[in-house]
Amino acid sequence: MKDNYYIMDEKKADHIRTIVGWIRLAILVVLLYIIGTAICHAQQRDSLVNLHGVLRGKYEYQPEMNAGRFEVRNARMSISGKLSKRSEYKLEVDLCDESSIKMKDAWVRLLPWKQLRVSIGQQRLPFTIDAHRNPANQYFANRSFIAKQVGDMRDVGLQLGYTFKNKEGRTLAIADAGIFNGSNLDNQKTAWNKDLNYSARLQWFPVEGLAIVPSIQHTAIADRKAEYTSLDFGAFYETNGWHLEAEYLHKQYAHDAFDDCDAVNAMVIYKMPIKNKDWFMQSVSYLARYDYMGNHADGKKGFELDADNNETTRLKISDYARHRMTLGLTFGIRNPYLPTEIHLNYERYWYPNGGIAKESEQDKLVAELMIKF
Repeated sequence: MKDNYYIMDEKKADHIRTIVGWIRLAILVVLLYIIGTAICHAQQRDSLVNLHGVLRGKYEYQPEMNAGRFEVRNARMSISGKLSKRSEYKLEVDLCDESSIKMKDAWVRLLPWKQLRVSIGQQRLPFTIDAHRNPANQYFANRSFIAKQVGDMRDVGLQLGYTFKNKEGRTLAIADAGIFNGSNLDNQKTAWNKDLNYSARLQWFPVEGLAIVPSIQHTAIADRKAEYTSLDFGAFYETNGWHLEAEYLHKQYAHDAFDDCDAVNAMVIYKMPIKNKDWFMQSVSYLARYDYMGNHADGKKGFELDADNNETTRLKISDYARHRMTLGLTFGIRNPYLPTEIHLNYERYWYPNGGIAKESEQDKLVAELMIKF
């Protein structure tokens, strides 16, 4: 009887602990709500919380392999807003970036004077056109070589920006520049560095619809044992449903760590709206893209070894030179609450120097469904 008494008593204790735990959680939720409401009133309604996200699921079929695969390419969510009249923030995480959870953006920003911006934290480096696009704004199912291999870069650092406007309020130019750790995003504690890692980009809008975008980037790679400088020049023009874009990137490695790498991205897009509001689709876009990249080393594979198995000063190749032509259709679904698009792409690759093609870098058909909110 005594043992049964202790068993019953322990069950009652567990039940009480469970109830207490839920009560604490409820109290915490109420307190957070009260604090958030108080902050909103304190900021005189300038405090905003904006929730955005993008889900991209796709199917790829490769005729040469006679094989296909399904993939969730992005499940990205971001929270941004204004903490006061002169400060902003952004937190962005991808719950499925190539099957991994990755923090993308985590920065705070001050707006001390007119159109001046001062940001500190983890952020996209101001560099190139296509590599600077969020997945929700990409035109094709798969990124260009500039956006994926040669020009893709996030880092932790300080960035300044300024928007130039005329008296009528039209934006004339946007300038952004910053200094960064030049290290892996997951290696911030040991990111002490004597060298300067920087990036800068200018967006100039000389006439309506036209943007000219030069940019430069310098950073260290391969555990800081090598470094490179990249120059990029691009432009795009938008008018009456047309989007024309082209950019060229030149990447030069210091101390002959690797041969210079060139990359090109050019695209033509025409978006045709469907005026009949009873149709399931609201637009159809016709897309064509050509992109190219030379032999490339991202530094992640380290350095080559000599005959005695000693490390040299020459980086290992990570991507072989290749050309690609992409043709596609994009169907915009009529959904005012959750913008939805269906992407159908065909990608044709060819390797001029007989390079080794990765499984994901071969001829393929791609069907993608993308939902934004």
